[in-house]
Amino acid sequence: MVLFKGIFVAFFIASDALDQFGNTSNLIQLPNNNNYSTTDNNITFHTFIEEHNESDIITDVSINGGRNDTNISHLKRDWTEWNPKLKFPGIDSDQQYKMANLHLNRGIFIFDFLRKFLSFIQPYDVPIDLLADAIENRISKSRLISELIRLEAVLLAVVGVCCILVCVIPGIELWLACRPIREDYQPTQHPKLLIFFLAFFVVIIGAIMITMIVCNEIISKSVEKFPIVIEAALQDLNDYHSSTTIQLRKCLSRSLDVASEAILADLDNIEELLGKPVQNELASETGLDAALDALIDVGNVTQKLSNSVEALLNDGENIRSLGKQLNMEVNDLRRNLESTLDACTGQDRPLCTLIDSSGLRVTLRMDQFVRDDFLLRLRDFKRENLTETIRQARGEYLYIPQHIARNSLEVRNQIRREVNKMRARIFDEARNMEASNSDLIKHLESARRLVDYVTPYIIIFEHIRWLIGTILCVLLIWLLLFGALCCGCSSSEHKMRPILLCSVFVASFISIILWVVFIMTLILSSHVEMLICRPLHDPEFNIIEAILETRMFLGKKLSVPLKDLFKKCQQNEPAYPAFGLGNVMKLEQLTAYWTWSSFSRIILKLKIKLMNLKIFTPQLQRQLLNLLYACGLNLTEHRMMIQGRILHKDLEALSDQLDKVTRQMSDRLTARSLETSVANMQDLNLRRLKPLAKLQDMLLYKLAGLELQIQPLQRQVNQSISQLKAIEYYIQNQADKIAQLKTNIYINQLSNYLDQWRAHVLSEMGSEVVKCRPLWDVLEGIRYLICSHFLGNLSGYWFSTFLCTVIMIVSTPIAHILSLVYKTPPDIAKDANQLATRSEDRQTEVNEQETWHTPE
Repeated sequence: MVLFKGIFVAFFIASDALDQFGNTSNLIQLPNNNNYSTTDNNITFHTFIEEHNESDIITDVSINGGRNDTNISHLKRDWTEWNPKLKFPGIDSDQQYKMANLHLNRGIFIFDFLRKFLSFIQPYDVPIDLLADAIENRISKSRLISELIRLEAVLLAVVGVCCILVCVIPGIELWLACRPIREDYQPTQHPKLLIFFLAFFVVIIGAIMITMIVCNEIISKSVEKFPIVIEAALQDLNDYHSSTTIQLRKCLSRSLDVASEAILADLDNIEELLGKPVQNELASETGLDAALDALIDVGNVTQKLSNSVEALLNDGENIRSLGKQLNMEVNDLRRNLESTLDACTGQDRPLCTLIDSSGLRVTLRMDQFVRDDFLLRLRDFKRENLTETIRQARGEYLYIPQHIARNSLEVRNQIRREVNKMRARIFDEARNMEASNSDLIKHLESARRLVDYVTPYIIIFEHIRWLIGTILCVLLIWLLLFGALCCGCSSSEHKMRPILLCSVFVASFISIILWVVFIMTLILSSHVEMLICRPLHDPEFNIIEAILETRMFLGKKLSVPLKDLFKKCQQNEPAYPAFGLGNVMKLEQLTAYWTWSSFSRIILKLKIKLMNLKIFTPQLQRQLLNLLYACGLNLTEHRMMIQGRILHKDLEALSDQLDKVTRQMSDRLTARSLETSVANMQDLNLRRLKPLAKLQDMLLYKLAGLELQIQPLQRQVNQSISQLKAIEYYIQNQADKIAQLKTNIYINQLSNYLDQWRAHVLSEMGSEVVKCRPLWDVLEGIRYLICSHFLGNLSGYWFSTFLCTVIMIVSTPIAHILSLVYKTPPDIAKDANQLATRSEDRQTEVNEQETWHTPE
C-alpha cells in the first residue's frame, strides 16, 4: 500500500498544480462587473464605476518636455502611420526537464504480452466507488473483504490450482520411493532416450535460469530507478509550475509594457499624431497653406513695392526740388531778358520785339504726385510691417499642433495616470501567481518526505527478494542434473545414481519454494497490473481521477478531466487551453481594457476645439483692405502730367533765336546784355534743364514699371482676401468636426495598442506559452518504469519460474527412473571387485547386445 501511495504522489502534485493555477487565476479578477456603454462619434467603450483607495502612479508630462526615459525601441516608426503593429517580446520556453532525459522508453520489453494473461486472471477493474470508499475509510472491513474476494475470484482459483500443483513433484517422488518393487522388476530398456530428454530439460532449465537472472537484474535496476524517477517527476512538476507561472506573468506584464509604452509615447507625440493630421486635413479642405503661402508672397511683393514707391516719391521730391531751383533761375533769366529787351531803342526795337520771353516759365508740376494718397499708403506699408502680420497669421496655422498639445495636456495626464494604475494592478495580480508557488512547494516537500520514507522499504523488499534465492535453488538443481549427466558420459557411472537421487530429493523441496515464489510474484504482478498499470493505460483515467478527487489528495473534483488534460499534453498544447484555465482565469475579462476604471470616460474627454483659431485677424484684414485700396491708384494721370515739357518754351531754341538777334543788333551794349542772357540760357540748359529731364525720364520709366506691378498685386490681394474670408468661415463652422474626426482616429489608435495586447495575450496563451508536454512525459516515464521495466520483467520472472516448475514436474520423475537403471542387485555386490578386471571388449559386447545387466 505504501508503494501504491507513492506512485500516485506525482499525479497528486500534477493535479495540485492544476488546482494552484485555478486558485491563482481567481486572484486575477477585476473587482467589478457592472458594465455600461457610452457612445460618442461611433466609438464605443464598456466601462464600470469603481472607487479604490490606492496610490496612483502619476506621470505628468509638460507640453515642452518628452519622455526621455521611455524605452520605445519597438516604436521606431513613421509617425504618420496609423494603427502600427507592435512587436511584443517572445517568451523563452527552453526549460530543460529531467524526465525526458531519463529515456525510460528505451528498452526491450519482450514480456509485455503476459499482461493479457494478468488481465485474464484479474478481469475486473476496481470499482471507483469501492476504491474511493476504501481510501476514505467509508466501508467496513467485512464488506471490503467480500468485495475483494469477488474481484479476485479468478486469481484465487489460479492460486488454488497452483497449490494443487505444488504437491505434484513431492507426491510423484513419494509414490516412486514408496511403491513395492517386484523381484522380477527390470529397468527401462531405453536409457539413452531418458538421458537425451534429461539433457534437453537441463538445457532448457539453464536458459530459463539465464532469463531469470536477466529479468532479476532489470527488476533490480528498475527498483533502483524508482526514487530517481519520482524525484525527477517531482522536480519537473515544480519546474513546470514555476515556469508556467513565470511565463504567464511575463506574457501579461511584458506585452502590457509594450502596449502601455506605446500609448504613453503616442500621448507624448500628440503633436505628430493628432496635431499635424488636423493641420494637414484643415489645409487639404480649405487650401489654407496655399493661401498663406500666397499671402506671404503678397507681403514680400508689397514690401518690395513699398520700397519702390518710397524711392519713386524720393525721386519725385528731388525733381520737385530741382524744379523749384530751375523756376527761380528761369524767373531771374526772364526778368533780365525782359529788362534788356525793354531797353532796346531805335532800329533795334523791331528785333527785340521778335523775342518772346513769356515762354520762360517752368510747367513741370510734381506737388500732386508727391502728395498722392495712394502712393503714400503704399509707402507706409513698409512701416506698418504687413509681412510680420502675415507671419503671425501663418504662425497661428503652424501652431495648431502645439495648441492641441497644450489644450489636451490635462486629459493626457489623466490617461497616463489611468494606464499606469491599471498597469501596476495587473503587475501585482500577475505576481500573485508566483506567490502561489509556496503552497505547491509544501506539497512537493511532503511528497519528497513520503518518497524518502518509502525508499528504504523498497530497498528492503529488493534485498529480501534476492535473499529468497530462487535462482540459487534452480542453479542447485541444474548443477546436480548436469553433474549426473557428466558422470553418465564418463567412467563414473556408479556416481550417477546418488547424484540423481540427490537431485530428485532436492527438487521435491525446491519445487515447493518455486511454486510459492511463483504465486507471490503472480499475485504482486496481477495487483500492479490491476491497481497501477491498468489505470495508467486507461484512456479515460477514471480510476486515477477518482483517487485524486478523494479527501486523501485534493478533496474536490478536478476542473479538467484527466482524459482531456493528458490528451492535450500529449499533443504538446499550451497550458491555458489544456488546463481549462479559461474557465477560471478569465483572461478575456482581465484583458478587457474597456472595463478598466474611468479609462474610457477619460479618453473620451480628449476633445479639440478650433473655433477660436484666428487666421484672418482684424489687423490683417485692415492691412489687406488698405493695400487693396492703395493698389487702386491712377498712375496714367501722373505719367501724363510728368511726361510734359519742363519749360513752356524750348530754352535751347530760344537761346539760338536770341543769339541770331544779338548779331543783328546795332547797339552793342544791348547786344552784350543779350549775349550774357544767351550764355546764361545755355548754362542753365546744361546745368539744370538736361539733368532734370533725365530725372524726369527715369521717373516715367519707374512709373511704368510700378504700373506693371500694381495690377497683379491688386488681383492677388483681392483673391487672398476672398480666400481668407472663405477659410475663416469654414474654420468657424467645420474645423471642430475635422478635429473631432482626427481625434477619434487618434483615440482608436490608442485603443488599438490595447487590442493588440489583448489579441497577443490570448493568442500566446492559446498557442505558444508553456506547452504541457512535460506532464505527459511524467506520466509516460512513470508508466514505462512501472509497467514495462518493473512489471514486464517481473512477469518474465514469474513466467520463467512457472516454466521451470513445469519442466521439473517432467524432469524429476525422469531422473528418478533413470536412477533405477544404475541400481546394483544385492547378490552380485560381492563380486563387484571382479567387475573392474573385466576387459572393455566384454563391456562393449554387452553394450552392443543392448543388455544392461550388471556384469558378473
